[in-house]
Amino acid sequence: MQLGRKDIAWNLIATCMRIASGLIVLPLVLRLLTKEEVGLWNIFVMIGSVVTLLDFGFSNSFARNITYIFSGAKTLKAQGYETIDKSDNSVDYDLLKSVIRAMRWFYGIMSIVFLFLFTVLSPFYLSKVLAQNNYSGDHNEIWIAWFVYGVLIAYQLYTYYYGSMLTGRGMVRQNLKNTALGQAFRIVSILVLLLLDFGIISLVIGQFIGDFLTRTLNYWSFYDKDIKAKLLISKLHNTKEIMKIMTPNAVKIGITSIGGFLVNKAVLLIASLYLTLPEIGSYGTTKQFIDLIASFGVLWFSTFYPKITLHRVNDELPHLKRMYIKGKLVLIFAFIVFGTGLVITGPALLEFIHSKTPLLSAPMMVVFLIVSFLESNHSMSGQMLMTKNEVPFAKPSIIAGITTVALLYILFTYSSLGIWTMILVPGVAQGVYNNWKWPLEVAKELKIRSKDYKIVLFEMLKFK
Repeated sequence: MQLGRKDIAWNLIATCMRIASGLIVLPLVLRLLTKEEVGLWNIFVMIGSVVTLLDFGFSNSFARNITYIFSGAKTLKAQGYETIDKSDNSVDYDLLKSVIRAMRWFYGIMSIVFLFLFTVLSPFYLSKVLAQNNYSGDHNEIWIAWFVYGVLIAYQLYTYYYGSMLTGRGMVRQNLKNTALGQAFRIVSILVLLLLDFGIISLVIGQFIGDFLTRTLNYWSFYDKDIKAKLLISKLHNTKEIMKIMTPNAVKIGITSIGGFLVNKAVLLIASLYLTLPEIGSYGTTKQFIDLIASFGVLWFSTFYPKITLHRVNDELPHLKRMYIKGKLVLIFAFIVFGTGLVITGPALLEFIHSKTPLLSAPMMVVFLIVSFLESNHSMSGQMLMTKNEVPFAKPSIIAGITTVALLYILFTYSSLGIWTMILVPGVAQGVYNNWKWPLEVAKELKIRSKDYKIVLFEMLKFK
């Protein structure tokens, strides 16, 4: 599995395309859409994150096991992993075909489940949000955009595993190229439609175009001539048996995802019932910029994650240690440099473009950045632990999620903290345990000392 600087470069390009969405599309959105519409769009995006819940951890499990297969694994385990025999690292195409079929079956069912729930619950939830805020815009336009967005989410869910196939095969660069191209078409589509005064529907249609192109390219990239020929003559294992292998850890990851949703996404869902749409808009806009910083922070680690998994199955712990430390150093650098830039220049830039929706105050942004950094840091540690095909953090994650929801309800109901509630509650819920527990577990396993960070930093700076 060859991964290197070109893969980092393409990850950077793909991340820059997401940032271009912020630097190009977001200013136009903030200028042309009302505060109410920006607030509603943030609720749309929050609903879109439901995809990660219905995935229930299977994408991570599928991608990891596809990496095992392309690394030479001949059997898959529900727990733990098989150390690869380096004398025979050929691909078992029967096993690969069976895993792909299991993915297609699972995501087909989940997309149908989502569409059903979305259709049944939407009249209650969206009606309440619009009525509570006395929404003054075109209600029909919002309802059309809402249901088109629901179809988009179902499509995203049905094709969710395309990226897992490419990543698992080690085709990280191609996956990122496809993502960058899809983002480019998304940006152009949104810009054109916004300028034609299509309002919030512009964002929905633009995202649909970008996602459709990305998923289609991912499908074509994976199913090249060689793969098609070999899968065509391969035999299928029992799908139920494959799902039995995938399910234990996938369920644990799914529980973790629910916990993560409750900590990070349910904030907007609950807050939309207590705060105004302009307040939701300011919070959501600030969060978009901080999420982009987090994307930059995990860029190096996410690019090399398939290779990290390969080092794990080859039992190469020194390489794991070095790559993990590099990932953490990049994360720290990103939050310090870009976080400082956001706090100092962000408000002035939005004022310059005459944004109708401001960022949060500087103190709020600083605390928000700290909370996001700690979240990203322990998530990276959790990803490292999952290379062992083990998920030790499911229970703590769901406890943190339940705690978050309870504290949000209490503080929104009985305090006047307002937006501060949305920032502080997730930080408290994660800080009690998850923020420090999983980085500590990785440090113990890899025997990481403080001087190791200095050694790797000098290596990165070529001061060896």
